[in-house]
Amino acid sequence: MRFDVDRDKCTLCRACISTCPTDMVREKRGAIKISWVACIDCGHCMAICPEGAISVREPEDAQFLPAPEKTACAEGLLGRLQQRRTVRQFLPEPLSRETIEQLIEAARWVPTAANCQCQEFLVLTDETARRELLDAVVDFYRGYAEALADRDHPERLEQFQSGEGAMHEHILAAVPAFVKNIDAGRDRLFFGAPAVIVIHAARDEVLPETACAYASLAISLMAEAMGLGTCITAYASLALQALPELRAQIGIPEGNQVHAVIAAGNPAENFRLIPARRPVRTEWR
Repeated sequence: MRFDVDRDKCTLCRACISTCPTDMVREKRGAIKISWVACIDCGHCMAICPEGAISVREPEDAQFLPAPEKTACAEGLLGRLQQRRTVRQFLPEPLSRETIEQLIEAARWVPTAANCQCQEFLVLTDETARRELLDAVVDFYRGYAEALADRDHPERLEQFQSGEGAMHEHILAAVPAFVKNIDAGRDRLFFGAPAVIVIHAARDEVLPETACAYASLAISLMAEAMGLGTCITAYASLALQALPELRAQIGIPEGNQVHAVIAAGNPAENFRLIPARRPVRTEWR
């Protein structure tokens, strides 16, 4: 973005200078100057100005929103985090497009490295599309399970454990049971959810995996606030990371990688208690 500074309104309080993460705001000859050379479009200079002296010149459609008068209190936010559960039973009723857009809108506001805002979203609400993705992912893990069982040819397993999509041993150990459940007619990938959200980003962005992880959390918390349920399914994201042809098949751009897949819908289970968590591991110095 490019900004203008109204010298008549500006009091040279220097708040804009202090907040700029790339030192693009400076005072020159008694006036504030904002350069765009290394600007990351964070907008902090304009957002912090107490006099409203800074305005957007380009792009013309850039909208700055007023700070909300009502936000979640600390206790309420902690309660949402505590109450959120990974849902593995969904009602079949579909989610409206408006509802899914609300979930993704929450993800739009998460922090990203260098303000790259690199997250992109693919939404699968069509039953056939979800089924085709499920079948392709299961085929991948069926081959994985066969390689795990083939002790005479360890090189087969190495093909699955190298490169992108390599699995943690905890997930790896559950692959045979995962395939067995699917073959028995139990959906252990999307759990019958009516919507699947695939979060991806360009590989050359700044820390895209972190940005997508934050987006996943925002969607999960927004769903909790809306009375919905979510399940972040690593089986799907790991398979998509390992299979470029599958990414292309579902419409992920060639230069992008998948970092999260979320099943979302109305939960068919009701949790009454908040399970225990491990004690916080903190070191003070």
